[in-house]
Amino acid sequence: MKKLAIFTFFAALLLLTSTTSYAQTSACENSYFAFKEGVSMELTHYDKKGKPTAITKQKVLEVSDEADGFKATIEMENTDEKGKRPSNNNFDITCKGNSVFVDMRSMLRPESSYAANQPDMEMEITGDAMEFPMELTPGQTLPDGNMEMKTSLNGMKIMGIKLNITNRKVEGTETVTTPAGTFECIKMTQDTDIQSIFKMNVKTTTWYAKGVGMVKTENYDKNGKLEGSSVLTKFQK
Repeated sequence: MKKLAIFTFFAALLLLTSTTSYAQTSACENSYFAFKEGVSMELTHYDKKGKPTAITKQKVLEVSDEADGFKATIEMENTDEKGKRPSNNNFDITCKGNSVFVDMRSMLRPESSYAANQPDMEMEITGDAMEFPMELTPGQTLPDGNMEMKTSLNGMKIMGIKLNITNRKVEGTETVTTPAGTFECIKMTQDTDIQSIFKMNVKTTTWYAKGVGMVKTENYDKNGKLEGSSVLTKFQK
């Protein structure tokens, strides 16, 4: 009788653990990012005149357990608008607690990755992951983010870029249609201060859809003029 009670206890504990794990995974998949193995997408980037300048392809390679959540490993390939000059890089999205944390490397424009693809060129990127709560509501403000990128050639530093992202705010909800389909999105805005050989402030508006990620983004200069945009052109679960 005692053995049966012990067996029943451990069976119930295993069921509880499995149920909790499933619930956590489902919550991650229902966040504002793709968190399911095999999901792939394509983003096309445009200049201020609407001319294509680059293409980014992403695929969720693996979703693995973490100590307090889950981690999605994303494969990313950047090319020019003709699909040439490929540059590959992986980044992570971590889901834990009530938030998702996105590697800042995913925020770089494709043009920034070309340097790392040159012979003898090295790139070092540091910074805090960008935090996105599972549930986003209009009027909500999000934590700031920062990133520093250093490039060097044969050990000699040739360029450094610092990004400080502030004023992250959820503006509302909108339906957005792109070549990839129609998506119910949350609309967010943020300011980015760029420090390099020059200083620049960029105001960005981005639309995110649950289970997808970024559907559309628009970048404006300090005078409110459109500088560039990105649109989800392909999406496959």
